[in-house]
Amino acid sequence: MKDKTEKNISDVLDIEYTVFEEPKAEETSIQSLSKTSSEQADSDYALVRKNLKNIITQSEAAIEGILDVASESESPRAYEVVSQLIHSSLDANTKLLELHKRMKDLKKEEGGSTPKSITNNSIYVGSTAELQKFLAERKKSKQLEKKDADKED
Repeated sequence: MKDKTEKNISDVLDIEYTVFEEPKAEETSIQSLSKTSSEQADSDYALVRKNLKNIITQSEAAIEGILDVASESESPRAYEVVSQLIHSSLDANTKLLELHKRMKDLKKEEGGSTPKSITNNSIYVGSTAELQKFLAERKKSKQLEKKDADKED
């Protein structure tokens, strides 16, 4: 009914009647859901690092340009702008270093389940007399080894 009415209106107004089809919604898959948190962190790290490096590079170019303007005009405002740009550039550099530190900390947390050093504790089960006898024999054997080493020299 709606199409017929619209067709009649187009005939009366002497314009061409065209039916527009709505585009079909495409199925989009969200890749971020399939990624693990480690992969997401790595990709985010790479993106943020790239952005910060671009900002630092652009700020260096801007500082050089505004320094030329400041030296030619000798305007206090131009020097103030240079100071602000340098400060912003330092902030970007600091944030880049903080990003590296945070990523390093995240990597430590992920790999933190494995021990870095292993400690073996030994327990002696026996009497004190047996322990003293063992130590005395060990002392004698070390003394004999020392005498043999001295004879060879």
